[in-house]
Amino acid sequence: MRRQLRTSAGILDARSQLRLAQGSILVLNSIYRRDRTRTAMSRPTILALSMSVLAAGATLAQAPAQRPAPQRPAQAQTAPAPGAVSQPDNTTATYGDWVMRCQASVAARICEIVQTLEQQGQRGPIALVAIGRPVKDEPIKLVIQVPPNLSLGDKASVRVTVADKDEALAVFQRCLPGGCFAEASLSDEVFKRWRGFGEAGQMRYLDAAKREVALPLSFRGFPAAAEALQREP
Repeated sequence: MRRQLRTSAGILDARSQLRLAQGSILVLNSIYRRDRTRTAMSRPTILALSMSVLAAGATLAQAPAQRPAPQRPAQAQTAPAPGAVSQPDNTTATYGDWVMRCQASVAARICEIVQTLEQQGQRGPIALVAIGRPVKDEPIKLVIQVPPNLSLGDKASVRVTVADKDEALAVFQRCLPGGCFAEASLSDEVFKRWRGFGEAGQMRYLDAAKREVALPLSFRGFPAAAEALQREP
């Protein structure tokens, strides 16, 4: 039976598609807390919430580039009330196949742009990509979550490719029962170049049987999402 991925805009292609998932707690916020405090997080991240529904053996065959779809205008999910002095704690806005999520706290306001892949008929995400700058004046972070059924060893990683050219190498940092997490830093030059991509990319890694898994990465809406992220202080 042919596998399908879905997007919030509906069926785009008969073989592979994307669906966006939204959440109120940030992926990058968990990194910020881990790196700065080295203590347990006070609240679960969206990744932690999704771990219980990730299939341990979920992998996808290499997916072809998706068919372009009309760009949708950004839609804020949460907005400040008229005349409000403070911003809401959590906000989301959709840009094509990306969602920007922001969380405000006493210490800082952290934002990220996220893309989540789901397989039709399977509950929960197959993979998640988050990009943002959790700490001001530090490099942009790329975080990729994939199922835990993979091959781990020295320098085990996820390669992000566009037109068969390597664009980023995210090294696995940790694995939990619900998923494994790879991280990389993106230079401003790379981040700017990604804003000009017009075709889909892929995320490639080896599963537990040493077979290459290739998951689609859409850049539809990425320029607008990246611009919105850059406007954040």
